[in-house]
Amino acid sequence: MTIDLPASLAESWRALGTRTGESSVLLASITAETTVYEPIDAADRPAAVGASEIPVRSLFTVDVSVSPSLSDLGMAPESAFEKAAPKAKSQFVTTLEDEGLTVDGTRNTLEFEATNGAEGAWFVLDVDYPVDPDLTTADGERIDAEAHIAVWPTETSFGMAGGILPLENGIDVLDEDGTTDGDGDDLTAALDVDPERDRETVADLIRTIETDTDRTTAE
Repeated sequence: MTIDLPASLAESWRALGTRTGESSVLLASITAETTVYEPIDAADRPAAVGASEIPVRSLFTVDVSVSPSLSDLGMAPESAFEKAAPKAKSQFVTTLEDEGLTVDGTRNTLEFEATNGAEGAWFVLDVDYPVDPDLTTADGERIDAEAHIAVWPTETSFGMAGGILPLENGIDVLDEDGTTDGDGDDLTAALDVDPERDRETVADLIRTIETDTDRTTAE
């Protein structure tokens, strides 16, 4: 199921599609359905520069279900969180890599307070984003990007949300005649690179989203 975006973002972002992944923690199987969002306004959306179906500027919400439920296993989400958070991050990394992105590593791990008052883990990842090969003469060109994924315990499960944003990086884009101007900043301009603005948008999502992830699935 799609998790509703906070009111501050709902009118400016739209759902683009979903990806489903599975992992396990202790004796439970975790299914994570990731919904990808892109900006609604064409003026705010990056040009179609990517060789991935995930936009280089995007948001994510994740609907998490646990089977059997943690309560059936006699544990609370808080007690399983230390093991669940790295597993959730690993599954998110797999989702990105399946879509053609390269995750270079975890730059930072932060603690934060989720909307429900729980203490969560916020991971910042260094990412290489693939550029459409038809747009540049460079072979296998990628741009620097940054991915955020936050995980926190809910009443009976876990919440997850995050996003991707482009960083300052210049690449020549082919003109209509198949040539470039050689100044190396075409793609940066096309993407309207503004990391601080985009980080604030991702933070707004993570700090204000209310999830329905207390739903559990029992087999």
